[in-house]
Amino acid sequence: MPLPVLDNREHVHTRTITMKAFRRDDGLLDVEGHLTDVKPFAHQMMDSFRAAGEPVHDLSLRISLDDTFAVVDVEACMDQGAHDLCPGAEPNFARLLGLQVGPGWNKKVKAAMSPGRGCTHIIEMLAQMATVAMQASWSAKLGEPLDIPPPEERNIQSSMLNACYPYHESSPWVKQHFPNAYIPLLAIDE
Repeated sequence: MPLPVLDNREHVHTRTITMKAFRRDDGLLDVEGHLTDVKPFAHQMMDSFRAAGEPVHDLSLRISLDDTFAVVDVEACMDQGAHDLCPGAEPNFARLLGLQVGPGWNKKVKAAMSPGRGCTHIIEMLAQMATVAMQASWSAKLGEPLDIPPPEERNIQSSMLNACYPYHESSPWVKQHFPNAYIPLLAIDE
């Protein structure tokens, strides 16, 4: 169900982020992110002007990952940055080469792109691109073999346990699918 519509307010900004993952014939996984920021009215910025609907930001990034989730190729494209200098950061995203998607990803990205070598918005987008990579790696098309051990032989990654409601250590989902990680919820107030 969508959010309820509220009255007495004015639309002032839209940020759109699109992410896609692609399996390549050479075995690599490409994850592409695209971000736009648009205002529905004309506005003056410190060093430029934007017409209504003209992007303040129009930014794209592609990371190519090997089967260990290491970044083996990067391509940044800043069709529109907030400032004329912004596209100068594009080649700096090569600093991501060799980083591995997984625990500590966000810290590694920030360290590689600091101080001030990248684009705040693309760096923020990289956190979501990592989760898109994970989602894509867990995708199996109908008819593809899905090799899942029986529940009593499964282990859930520690980074996933307690990461969200269904993955809570006391949830019925964990009890059913990862019984070795399940911890019954004890009633404190009875």
